[in-house]
Amino acid sequence: MKGWTAWTTAPWLALAPLLGATDLLGKAIALGLAGVLVFGGFGLLFALLRRWLPDPAQWGAALLLAGTLVALVDLAMQAWAYPLRQALGPFLGLLALPCLQLATRPVGAFAGVKSGLGFAALAVLLGLLRESLGHGSLFAGNGWLGMARDAGLALPFAGLPPLSLAPGAFILLGLLLALANHLTSSNESHTP
Repeated sequence: MKGWTAWTTAPWLALAPLLGATDLLGKAIALGLAGVLVFGGFGLLFALLRRWLPDPAQWGAALLLAGTLVALVDLAMQAWAYPLRQALGPFLGLLALPCLQLATRPVGAFAGVKSGLGFAALAVLLGLLRESLGHGSLFAGNGWLGMARDAGLALPFAGLPPLSLAPGAFILLGLLLALANHLTSSNESHTP
């Protein structure tokens, strides 16, 4: 997968929230937006802090900054979208782990934004696939979006329920990685 930056910039420590909270498209969009805010804010702020901190203090600062950003997003969701916050469960707090992975790499200030966008794209894609293939619907059960509880788009097939569970997310993620690997290898072989 040489050169495929959309997959390599999404921190692998984000797999737990990515696979656990993307069973519905609405949850996946919310988790992706939270990831952009947390990863982007961490990348920008930690790049500023890194200059003035000695090496032993950088881990403590990274942990404190990641926890603060996740807590701010969590409090904002509790204030303005409480049912959505409840639906995301503990997976929102796990967004602090990829921030610590970002702190280990001496990269530019926009690496966090790049990682957040890659995470958001993958979350939305997985949410779209898991809800459409697993539930046979789109935006169903998303009462926190201001829609009626049963509103949503029913697709013409019933769906395959195991795909909406975490093992199904692993299968879909593996298929997406295989597709990305195939596309990049075929592009590299056709390049003169």
